[in-house]
Amino acid sequence: MSVTAVDRIGDVKIYGTGQFGGKGAGLVKINECNIPKAHKLRTRILTTTFYDRFRELGGKFGDEELETLASILSKLGNIPISVRSSATNEACILPGGKGSVHAGENTSFMLPNNHPHFPTRFNQLIQAIFFIYKDFMSLQPLDTKEKMAIVINPISGIHLKTLAGPTYFPLVSGVANSFFVHALKTQNPEDGFARIAFGHGYATVLDDFPVVSMATIKNPLPLRLLGKGQKYFYAINMTKNERLEGNELETMSKLHIRFADRKHTKLLGVYKNLVTFEELVQNDRFKFRSDLLECMEIISSQISSHYQIEFSFNINFEKENEEHGVFHIVQLTELPELKLRAIQIPEQAKHTYISTQNLQGHGVIRGIKSAVVVSPFIYSKTQHDTVSRKISEINTQMLERKEKYIIIVPGRLGSQNKNWGIYVDYKDVDGAVAIFEYGVDIAGRAEPVSDEANLSGGIYGSHFLYMIQGGFDEEQKRLQTRMYGTQGTHFLTNLAGNNVIYSFIIPSKDKIDPWFFSPPGPNEAIYVLRFPQKASIYADSAKQKCIVMSKG
Repeated sequence: MSVTAVDRIGDVKIYGTGQFGGKGAGLVKINECNIPKAHKLRTRILTTTFYDRFRELGGKFGDEELETLASILSKLGNIPISVRSSATNEACILPGGKGSVHAGENTSFMLPNNHPHFPTRFNQLIQAIFFIYKDFMSLQPLDTKEKMAIVINPISGIHLKTLAGPTYFPLVSGVANSFFVHALKTQNPEDGFARIAFGHGYATVLDDFPVVSMATIKNPLPLRLLGKGQKYFYAINMTKNERLEGNELETMSKLHIRFADRKHTKLLGVYKNLVTFEELVQNDRFKFRSDLLECMEIISSQISSHYQIEFSFNINFEKENEEHGVFHIVQLTELPELKLRAIQIPEQAKHTYISTQNLQGHGVIRGIKSAVVVSPFIYSKTQHDTVSRKISEINTQMLERKEKYIIIVPGRLGSQNKNWGIYVDYKDVDGAVAIFEYGVDIAGRAEPVSDEANLSGGIYGSHFLYMIQGGFDEEQKRLQTRMYGTQGTHFLTNLAGNNVIYSFIIPSKDKIDPWFFSPPGPNEAIYVLRFPQKASIYADSAKQKCIVMSKG
């Protein structure tokens, strides 16, 4: 196997003659763009040639591959590095705008890469690639043609000694989308939105604590309307520098903001141990907002489709009065563009099962046979693991039967916080044509509420992108909007990128047939119901109307 490095613009080196995978292809495209406000990211791509060779050798690395990896690591130096999966079926748009989006499904590792002995650092790199390959192989069907590439990058950030030990993290991480699906009438969807966090980027793509959203990037709503701020952050634990066990987050620490250095957080905006980002977003300090907008505009001029980027932002603390900070774009995901054709919703139906006014996704889906329901009246978080596993099992069965189904759940589907909802990966529900979150908090708040404050017996709020709290006109609604920062997570990116109908049911306003909450057996938290006749979904995201009905 020849692994001679091929140099590309922007310090990108490609090893092997195979495919780059989704992340690799995105970074090659970004590095070929001329984005003055974003520094080029050193990128090393192990093409799928390495993966093929790994399989040929029965799950081992050959001498040539080991020599190549040792050379890469020695030239990068002993700085923290990311070792990320780049599957061929991940975040990839084919010619003509077709393709699927599978963000965050495969394992990646953030390595301290600071051990004084090179063989130890090298061994941890090998372990990271080994676990990425093995995890990917375990998830593939027998007849798969998909393969795995690897992307290796240095991580830009700051070292910080804390009471929890030495850490390392970017000052700011974020995801930003070129198109804001749920913009208000007073907002331009083309202005896009961003989801930003202090610390490592896991805070932005996972959903286990609130972070800050910019809605939109060009003219963001006042942050005081978007929540209280960020309370926790992710950082690389620099003592986890010897071995790996295979858990993606094992080198990461989740810390309270109290562990951060206040000289860092005050530059962003901080209030009572919460990072508010007032300085960067409202005051455009270090030209954060304006430079991010310029980056997005340049990419938009060279990318024909909608897209999402993941980025980091740092400043030179020795020159705090510098006008600009430093952006690095660490990932580009091209997204299919949604064609908002007019949806003709039948005026009469034999039976209407669901009617809602808050959704993403667009189109008509017919021939739906089943509904998977997690009852908000029976489910409790003590049943979380069982219910999560059952959702995945049912999804597999439905895919095998090629049967269309919808799913109804309380709270945030896909959240890693069990107080907010049920954690699943997108691949655990990728057969569902529509997801309806039953918001037992009628105000639509993301936080759990006490039993006496809700109308339906549960304690779970909404995972929906945002809710408009009252108001008689658009301006009042604008001023009462709360953005919960869930857009930009891997789970929601996959739903939006694959045009899965995704809706939030407000019990006091929307219609949902009580039939859904009639379990076949007593105390069954999750069950499958068969529609008496095949149902259809009519989803019009332009008019914000979604109906599930049978026409008879």
